[in-house]
Amino acid sequence: MPSLSLSSCSFSLTPLQSKFLASFFATTLLVLVLFFVSNPRSAYSFDTSILELQDLQELRTRDNEIVRGLGNGVPGRYNLQFGEINYWLLEPNDLYGSSTAKRGAGSELRKRDGEHGNEKRQDDNAVELYITFNTCLQPQPNQDLPESQRPIAPPPELQVFMSSTSENQAPGPAVTDKPQTVIPIIGGFGNLTITTSGSTWIGVYAPTVDDTDEWVDIWNYEIVLSTTRPYHQYIEDQFLYLIDTDDSSALLITGNMTTTSSREGGFDEDVDGDELMTRTPPYKMYAQNTGVHSRFSGLERSYCAVKGLAQTSTSDVSMTRRGLGNLPKEQFHLRELNSSSTYIGFLTRPGGNGSDPDDTSGTVWRAMRINTKGDGNCQIIYNLPFCSEVAYAVPSNPTLFGIQQLTSFYDNIAASWYQNFSYSLQQIPCNASKSSAYSLARTCDDCAAAYKNWLCAVTIPRCMDYSSTLSYLAERASNELFYNATNKGLQLHPYSPTLSPASLAAHTNTTGTSVASRNKQIDQVIRPGPYKEVKPCMDLCWTLVQSCPTTFGFSCPNMKQPGGERSYGDRDGDGDVTCSYLGAVYFLSAAGRGWSMGLGAAGWVLWMVVWTLVWEGM
Repeated sequence: MPSLSLSSCSFSLTPLQSKFLASFFATTLLVLVLFFVSNPRSAYSFDTSILELQDLQELRTRDNEIVRGLGNGVPGRYNLQFGEINYWLLEPNDLYGSSTAKRGAGSELRKRDGEHGNEKRQDDNAVELYITFNTCLQPQPNQDLPESQRPIAPPPELQVFMSSTSENQAPGPAVTDKPQTVIPIIGGFGNLTITTSGSTWIGVYAPTVDDTDEWVDIWNYEIVLSTTRPYHQYIEDQFLYLIDTDDSSALLITGNMTTTSSREGGFDEDVDGDELMTRTPPYKMYAQNTGVHSRFSGLERSYCAVKGLAQTSTSDVSMTRRGLGNLPKEQFHLRELNSSSTYIGFLTRPGGNGSDPDDTSGTVWRAMRINTKGDGNCQIIYNLPFCSEVAYAVPSNPTLFGIQQLTSFYDNIAASWYQNFSYSLQQIPCNASKSSAYSLARTCDDCAAAYKNWLCAVTIPRCMDYSSTLSYLAERASNELFYNATNKGLQLHPYSPTLSPASLAAHTNTTGTSVASRNKQIDQVIRPGPYKEVKPCMDLCWTLVQSCPTTFGFSCPNMKQPGGERSYGDRDGDGDVTCSYLGAVYFLSAAGRGWSMGLGAAGWVLWMVVWTLVWEGM
């Protein structure tokens, strides 16, 4: 049997076979190149393999990392530990939706060829992409450590990196030689708007710290890339204003809610006026006691952090037209607050229409400070039937009057006194001809409105703690004692002990001249004890004198005399409520808002100067 020697076996190709084989390999290589160019996901995997071969150090730092896909307008949520990084990718298909009609022909052409002439099509098909970021949770100081060893400052902010070029498909802090953009994160919020038609890569990195044992828990964040709207928003403009506080509650109000509210720092409404008043109030509010440890300290600009971590407070929320402009506003009466405490208030507005439970979008406004009173004999009243513009704390006695009784007490007094005035106004020929009218510039309606504003402000005093040292306040009922109807005793104020007979006698012997309340019924019926009053604004008196017939005999005291200083106050140009007027809101004028009705704050200052000259010349 013949033997076969492999070593002697040879194989040769004909010239035709050689040409065929070379063509086959070239064609196969070309198909592979075209496949990777037309398939971004496969191209990314291929590039990653090259990176892994070229840079073993980068491979170690990114070991087991996954690039997570993002949908257009769909939140990406994840947890992070110190030193970890997450990668996200939004592909071109998600920029334009799933249909070819939404993508446009230019996008399809870019996939078919790579000619330079196609760059023009790419630019024409670019869209705005809103990138927004919220830190929802962050590590907390380790409570097992002694207090002296716990971190005082919040942990460092998360770091967010963006790349819109395939040269850098893993943006992050270690990248130094490839293009990327750092998205600044402040207070847990970051945003960036770009114009793009290609892939967008995001890296979210949790910085390292010297000693991780000082911290517990993790970071949790939410990132959204959307072509329709910013998913998260932070607005630095003020749109929430403090009206007043007492020892257990606070009353706040938004700016005017109209179809052009964005000019004033709010959101434009789709309707306004009476229709808006009947809708469910769209804004929400949170209040955080600064004396209580806050898990979101340092995340005050993050909507998901404020919504998820801030203290929830008991509140009455409603719509009102009260205040300058007579336009719809949303008001918040926060209740069950602690006395003599400072709270940080957050105004928020959920995104969407509220019907989608997975829609976690929303906006948070700049935080504001709220200080509650401490003495216990001032109480907020609002929504009065007659003095409808009154909304502030008034002298009170919670052991004698509930909130409804207290409101009725003040409102009924003002309404009864106004009735007597209306009888006198009826004697004036209000419909007389111009030659017979009492004024060419003012009418009886002007007189009635000016009297009502003045009357409500004077008969319903704006109350402050007697312990307050603000210079513009006036002492009231300074020698009176608070009557506690519960234990039938007298106290310096509701939170102080009941005075013994000896202490009561000593108090009576050492008191000086008493300064009574403007309305003696307050001292006789309510018996609030000593308090301080924010005096009515002097311009209320001037407007009354200017608007009504001289036969009424109205006059105003000279502010340079002691009587004038004790009775009236001056408005503050920076927005502080240094005198009482109806519709007063703290620091509204300082925010530069268009709430003006009539003269407005600046106009009042000018008018008061002119009227002073006229008055002193009379």
